[in-house]
Amino acid sequence: MTDLQLHQRSEIPRVVSEELAQPKIDDIRVDFHPRSEKPSTTYHFQEYIRDHPHTYNIPTDFTPWKPFRTKLDFDVSEFALRAGLNTNLTNDLIGLLNRCAQGQDDMTIKDSNEMQAIWDLASFKSTEFQSDTVAVNYGGEDRIFEMHYRSLLDWMLDIVTNPELSSKLTWDAEKLYKFNGVKWERFIEEPWTADTWWKVQSQMPEGLHAKPFFIILYADKNKLSSFGTEKGYPVIARCANLPQDMRNGVGLGGGRLVGWLPVVKEDSRETGKKQWADFKSIVWHESFLKILESVTLISSTGQTLICADGIQRDLYPYILILSSDYEEQCVMTLIRGLRGLCPCPKCLVRKDDLSDLTKQSPLRTAQGTVDILKKVNTLTRQSDKEEILKQNGLRPYPNVFFKMVNSDPFAAVSFDNLHFCGSGLFEDHIFKQLKLHIEKSVGRNIAVTIDMRVSEMPRWPGLNHFNTVTNVSFNDGSKLEDIAKASIFLFAAHDQFPNDKAAFQLLKCLRAYLDMTMYAGLDLHLESTLEKLKDAILKLDKEVKVYDSLTYGTVFEKSWNFIKLHYHVHLYDDIQSKGVLRGFSTKPNEKVHGPLRKIYHDRTNFKNVAEQIVRINQQCMVAAAIQSQVLAIEEFAKGKNDSEDTKDSQHEALGGGHFYLGSLQKKLPLMDLEVQHSTAPVFQRFRIRLGEFMTKLLVSSGIPLPNNQHVKFIPNDTVIPAYYLKINYESEVTWCSEVDLLRSNPNFYKQSRYDFILVKTETGAMVAQLLYPFICIVGEKQYGIALIRPYKVVQRRSRLDKELGLIRLQREADSEFISIHSIIRGVVSPLVAAEDPQQTDRFLFDVLDGDTTLRMRKLFPYFFT
Repeated sequence: MTDLQLHQRSEIPRVVSEELAQPKIDDIRVDFHPRSEKPSTTYHFQEYIRDHPHTYNIPTDFTPWKPFRTKLDFDVSEFALRAGLNTNLTNDLIGLLNRCAQGQDDMTIKDSNEMQAIWDLASFKSTEFQSDTVAVNYGGEDRIFEMHYRSLLDWMLDIVTNPELSSKLTWDAEKLYKFNGVKWERFIEEPWTADTWWKVQSQMPEGLHAKPFFIILYADKNKLSSFGTEKGYPVIARCANLPQDMRNGVGLGGGRLVGWLPVVKEDSRETGKKQWADFKSIVWHESFLKILESVTLISSTGQTLICADGIQRDLYPYILILSSDYEEQCVMTLIRGLRGLCPCPKCLVRKDDLSDLTKQSPLRTAQGTVDILKKVNTLTRQSDKEEILKQNGLRPYPNVFFKMVNSDPFAAVSFDNLHFCGSGLFEDHIFKQLKLHIEKSVGRNIAVTIDMRVSEMPRWPGLNHFNTVTNVSFNDGSKLEDIAKASIFLFAAHDQFPNDKAAFQLLKCLRAYLDMTMYAGLDLHLESTLEKLKDAILKLDKEVKVYDSLTYGTVFEKSWNFIKLHYHVHLYDDIQSKGVLRGFSTKPNEKVHGPLRKIYHDRTNFKNVAEQIVRINQQCMVAAAIQSQVLAIEEFAKGKNDSEDTKDSQHEALGGGHFYLGSLQKKLPLMDLEVQHSTAPVFQRFRIRLGEFMTKLLVSSGIPLPNNQHVKFIPNDTVIPAYYLKINYESEVTWCSEVDLLRSNPNFYKQSRYDFILVKTETGAMVAQLLYPFICIVGEKQYGIALIRPYKVVQRRSRLDKELGLIRLQREADSEFISIHSIIRGVVSPLVAAEDPQQTDRFLFDVLDGDTTLRMRKLFPYFFT
């Protein structure tokens, strides 16, 4: 994510405490958990986030590909493991064969059978799968299910004894604070900076060696075959002691398949019966016990071992996060779900109160549930037992997670933005209602106007582009998030419901939803942003209730009493307890289904598929382990000096680390430039105006004028146009370096593209369109300059703009020059009415990302009150 490392504080020199007797604004304080026996430490801001030099681990194994006889043997085998010969893989194959032909290395494997045999020999490099059976009685007979799993203890040992991971692991809870000039304001990011870690470490046995090992588990049943006749049930484990970017990946330290749960086939005679639902839940928990068995005892006693850094620790495994969709959470917590009186996995809210986000209900707890089950077991009459279970929405079976000391499944299940926001509240409710209002509109084809505006939405890296949205549906939750995040119906439909009060109120619901999701998704939370999240949730509640009252008794009436709305009640507490939302989202885990489905289609014979899939997955893990060691050797051999990218160093230096001009064109005489753009008013008097600007820029920057005279360009003087601009900026969210990739190109993939930018001014900031970035040469020096067209923020806002929280921009008549050093970052600015060529007003897209959300509220606070 960044050039600047926010997390490697072990390398930061401790600041002398006397220097910080009176803290300065933005100073950072770290309070370590008392059990760590580390003193609180305060840093100046730049010391805390400074760029750390890259360090190189000395490899412990210089032949990690063994038992493969040569590295080429491994390379070819690893290639064979990958599926599908696309262009890149074809090139890989050609390269490998050329190496063999040129005698650079030896290929000794003779056929696929020998290759499979060596893979089996190499299985020790990653925890192997085991198979077992689970027997659960139903209707008086035992039903047997096959189960495949990895030992969680062995997986845990793989991590803590890996030298490449030892410096990445965090063992002690921390509380982080930033001084805002008045007080120390706490902030939360990784799980070890949140409340649960601190609480768990406080409850552990005393002693410096006792450390928590926090586990994140994901489970989700998914279709393997196209028609859904074959299903898979993978369980993924991740280590919360590792940084988010590492544990959310698939490489070293990333998620690992640790279980393949049995899928209970539906029986038409039993489906829908309570006993059948109970039975399927029992199968799940009995099977999951096989995964947990190796760590249940040591969650109480601890596991003593020497970690890769040479330090002895007593590790206590703890289930911190259960990441899944709602249906899976009901199974994990053994509640009755939507058919129960209390359908929430985290609290005892009644099913009729799900639409009220102001209501706080008693939380479910492991101990409270154990007490209820004990009480049930003392009763003799089945009806009395059922009544107690029914009132609490529970199933009559002890939860497998209760076997883990201190672990609480009700606290571990977590808010999931993918299922509760993108494909939940937005897709199934807000988006659906918006389309209904469009469908029922009379006399105007609103859909045509909206789709036209949507198709003209400016493109941006990572943001899906759509040509239409009013008549489509999506299975991809990320695309649904983009539609919402793009505030499609805020900029595209802001003026499309002049006589529909309810539809406009629904747009206000969408605005509240966008604000809530942007605050929820921040990668670092201050106390103040968490409070704004809480306010945004209450604002959403208020706007939905108004819409509900306006549509009562109409064709637009609907129930807002659903679990995915209610779950927002727990969003604030989940972040406060476990760290930022990205840490417990299902997004990284959902990506696992694609490769598993590919293995099913391409590598199995469609019989006994579970055994084949876990075997091939095991080989993938072995390949990843070997590959990471090979890369470490290559990096060590190459040396850090050679790793510096010196390409185009002259132009890199031009930007001083803030910007980089790329896609440079040939030198262009100013005379030719003015001829090329003679019909464009923004380029009029380009040469003369540029001279005037450069004179002012040099004087204001304290740079001597050439020959002590004003800068005057002649027609044959040249500039170097650039079609690409990379801007580095400090994020308002994480305070780390982020990058925007900007285009100013007349023919970018057969379309003109001129991005928008935020420019620093003497009075604050302005929005502008990037028309023509270039390198300007004055004397012997080069300068990064851009021709821009400024836009001014409309201060007198219409009622619609004000109520929808929209910032309208008006184009200025004249263009102007700026130093590229004054560009803060890129922004997105869609047209207000793309269908009207005479309308040049735009909106400032304030929900592009977390930085844009916070930055715009800082620059224009009066627009968001």
